[in-house]
Parts: sequence; C-alpha cells; structure tokens
Amino acid sequence: PACGSFDNPAGVASALVFSLPFSLGLVGHRYPCIRKVSWVGMVVIVTGIIVSESRSGVLAACMVFFAFFFMRRKGVRKIWVIFSAIGFVAVSVFLYYCKQDSANGRLLIWKCTWSVIRESPWIGHGIGGFQARYMDAQADYFKAHPESPYVMLADNTQAPFNEYLGLLTDFGFVGGIVLLVGAALLLQAWRKHPYGSSRVAMLCLLSIAVFSLFSYPFRYAHTWLLCGISVVVLLFNAYSPAQSVRRIISLSVTLCLVGVSCFSIHRMRIEMCWREVATCSLGGMTDEMLPAYHKLYGKLGKNPYFLYNYAAELNVSGHYAESLRIGQECDVLMADYFIQLLMADNCKQLKRYEQAKRYLGQASYMCPNRFVPLYELYKNYELQKDTVNMCRMAEAILRKPIKVESSEVHRIIAEMKRYKQGMKSVLSNGYK
Repeated sequence: PACGSFDNPAGVASALVFSLPFSLGLVGHRYPCIRKVSWVGMVVIVTGIIVSESRSGVLAACMVFFAFFFMRRKGVRKIWVIFSAIGFVAVSVFLYYCKQDSANGRLLIWKCTWSVIRESPWIGHGIGGFQARYMDAQADYFKAHPESPYVMLADNTQAPFNEYLGLLTDFGFVGGIVLLVGAALLLQAWRKHPYGSSRVAMLCLLSIAVFSLFSYPFRYAHTWLLCGISVVVLLFNAYSPAQSVRRIISLSVTLCLVGVSCFSIHRMRIEMCWREVATCSLGGMTDEMLPAYHKLYGKLGKNPYFLYNYAAELNVSGHYAESLRIGQECDVLMADYFIQLLMADNCKQLKRYEQAKRYLGQASYMCPNRFVPLYELYKNYELQKDTVNMCRMAEAILRKPIKVESSEVHRIIAEMKRYKQGMKSVLSNGYK
C-alpha cells in the first residue's frame, strides 16, 4: 500500500479524503476546463485513497459522495437518506471483514478506552489522559481476562483510533456536550446558507467527522487547518458580520497566528537541538551528550518521548538510579510497554529484583503476546538462583504462540529448550 510518511496510511489518506469536497465543489462550474480538472482531481484522489488501503478513508469518501448527491437532489432527499444509511452499514461491514484482525484490535482498544473514561466520566483526565492511562487499563483487562481472544491482537497503543473516545478520555462528557453544541450550531449555519462554498465546507467537515470514527486525523496539521477554514466559511456565509467586525476578527486571527508561529519556531529549534544530541548519542557519544540532555530536560521535561529517550541514554551510560527516576516521570505522562522494560532493567542493575518483577509483570500484561517480558523475568529469577520460577517461565515461553516471527523470538525459544533439556539431564542423573 501507499503509506505516506512514517509508514502509516492515515496521514496521506486523510489529506486526500478531506480534499475530495473541494474537487466535488467544482464539478458544476460554468467553465468546461475547470470541470475537467475537477474530475481528474477526483480520480486521482479516489485512486490514492484506494491504493493507501485506508478503510477509514474509503468509508469517509463514500459518505462524502452520498452526502454530495443528497445535497444536490432536493426532491428525493428521503430516499437518499435511506440509501446513505444502508450504504454506510454495508461499507462498514465489508471493511470490517476486509481486515478482521485489525478491526478486532480496535474493538479491544475501544473497550479498554471506555474503562478509562468511566474512571472520570464528566471532566476526563486532562490533555494527554489517554497516553497516561490507556496501557495500564489494557493491562488490567488482560489480568482479568487472561484467556481473552484479544490476547494475540494486543499492541503498545498510543492512540484510541476514535477521536470522540479520545475527547471523552481527555475532557469527559462536558467536552462531548461542547462538541455536540458546536456541531448543532454549524448545522444550523449550513441550513441558513446551504449552497456554494458552504456546501464544500460542510462536506469537508463530514469527511473529517467520519474519518475520526476509526482513526486519529487530528494528529496531523492539515486536519486542523481544513477544519478551521471550513468552520469559518460556514459561519461567515450564514452570519455575515459588519465590515468593522471583520477587521477586528482579521486582526485577532493575525495576532494569534503570529503568536502560534513564534511559539512553533521556538519549539522547533529546541527539538532540532534534541535531534542533534540524540544523533550524536546514537553515534557512540552517550557520555559526552548527557550534559546536553540535562540542559534540554529543563525545556522538554513534560515531553514523554524526550523523557524516555533521556532515560534510555542514562541506562546505556550506567546511571541506573537516575534513569529509573526519569523513567518513572515518563511513566506518569505515558503508560508504555517499553518504559516498563526500561525501568525493569534499571531495577535489575540496581539489584532491586522484586521491583523489577513488578515492572516486567506489568509489561507482560500490557502486551501478553510478547516474549521479552517473560524472558527478562526468567533472567531476573536466574540472578536470584530461583530455579522453580525459572522453570515456570521457561514453560510459559515454550507454550506461548508466536504472533510475529523474528530471530529474537526464535533465539529465546531455543535458549528455553536448551535450559529445559539441561534440567532434564540434571534430574535424570540425580535419580541415577
């Protein structure tokens, strides 16, 4: 598939499907050359969406086409409403069975996300609440349901694959009510001016709304830009302000954009500095880069990705106590499988074996199909010379089904087989 940047189709598919209404808006243009360009644009956009294999993109594109014809055929709107509903259900069922394992994985994510929402249903957990709490909720789910069919589908998840559930997690039902009120106001604005640029804006918002049901488009800047433009177009067409009010609004927007740009440039320079430090550290200069990391810590101390990177570099350089402290700060902001492994390694190096077992146990419940946590538990028991639990871990590893074939997994399994054979030889010699 055509994945776009970061080997992920969501970004490129969302950009294409959100652009589709602008091509549709020109199919009835009075100039034939513009109509031809719009048709060519639609073909390119639809082809790109299909090639990306983004199910959210395909579903959103189908809804945009349904809504477009619904808006143009005023005399048969009831029929188009029925066809739209049937089409939405049919396409959803088809896309579910197209990649059933992936769809079931999202059902697991939504189920665990709902348990996070129920912890603070009205006001939510604040910005970043999903990152901070989701993986712990997934671990709790597998502790309660060790035989769940979702075990092989679990992964290290950092997005809810549904923007509405993400909103409820961060801001609770209060945030959801605000969103519904905003949607009602925009719908009313469209009813006041349902043609021209308002139609295009409404279709753009519809594509964003549908795509948001199954993905995370608001992680990309183009979504915020197109959503903001569409909202402004709808409101200005429906409630055209006086010239003086327009000037005030334009000045306010300009000042906000200047402020955001200055902040973004400042942030960008800090993160470019972080990139340079991380690159040098990966090149074998970890010890030399630690003072630079410490300096950046004062500016990026609330960024969980920086904290994880900093903790990992401290671990490499042998500063295990400091690495554990930074890792625990990161864990508060972002519950994560790899952070648990990192903190467990720090504890093991500090000979805090019981604490290491707790972190490894949590990592194993977060992603119960992974072999590394069980293997590290085995190594932890080996340091304690606990042969009973070593045997138990070896048995658990040998019974575990393989989700993804890899050299590391086969190495772990081979080592456990050798250990079991060695134990059998010792026991048989003992009996003799």
